[in-house]
Amino acid sequence: MTNRIVAVAAAAALTAPALTTLAAPVEVTIRGVVESNVIRGSHQVVQTNDPVVTTFRVDTNNFVDSPGFPTRGYAIDLATFSMTVGGAAVSIADPQPFGPAYFILRNNDPAVDGFFISRNIDVPQPITVNIPGLTADHEFDFLVSYPDTTIPSLDIADAAGDYDFTGISLFNWTIGRFGNPGALYTYETMTIEVIPAPATLLVAPLFLIRRRRHR
Repeated sequence: MTNRIVAVAAAAALTAPALTTLAAPVEVTIRGVVESNVIRGSHQVVQTNDPVVTTFRVDTNNFVDSPGFPTRGYAIDLATFSMTVGGAAVSIADPQPFGPAYFILRNNDPAVDGFFISRNIDVPQPITVNIPGLTADHEFDFLVSYPDTTIPSLDIADAAGDYDFTGISLFNWTIGRFGNPGALYTYETMTIEVIPAPATLLVAPLFLIRRRRHR
């Protein structure tokens, strides 16, 4: 008896390999300086004009469109959130107590484009952060507005680039409690960058193995 293994390729393997689109991570970096600060804990050493840096990532495929406004919210990957104020850390509450934290794009909303961080994809509402050395939760607000020709769509990949004070119409960047800012930060720049990653996943051909018996 002789056994012979015959490999029968799946139909997909007879043509070009199948390709599966992957989401691309996008990194957002916001920079500025301290305008004023009365927050204690580890931030009691923070001084006016100290540098402020906030960075986090979102996924191009993980978003929610507003049903009533020209806005789109991309869920912030909380594990990637980092913020320093004059070297003092700010951590993000994980999980967020009021639902997901979003980085939101505005496109002609109305007559302005812009970006804000919020737990509400329609309007700005603060997300929750923590200050080392203080037990109470704090509120984080960020918003920046530009003319309505600044971004072409609600696709964050289309918004990739560098933003500064050129043409700015409004900004708000604070940390506080109960709607009262304990720290004010002056916005200077923001970079939205699509992180290089494999755009496709190669799917290996499927082979079916069968045994043929000969006498």
